[in-house]
Amino acid sequence: MENKQEIIGRLSILLKATRAGWDLDRLKLSEDQEEVLIIFRSGCEKKVNIACDSGIAIIQDVIRSLV
Repeated sequence: MENKQEIIGRLSILLKATRAGWDLDRLKLSEDQEEVLIIFRSGCEKKVNIACDSGIAIIQDVIRSLV
């Protein structure tokens, strides 16, 4: 089984190095591990449903929500 927390942590670091992630404060995995909360420096937040996602699908869903 893939470690969703590790994937989200590493993805957050990578996204901050891109133009798409310039305003990104952090990514936070929900307790039930079914949603990622994208938290921007401006204070805005966006939820991404990752229920039943594989590791690569998590990455795709989060990136899709930023572009």
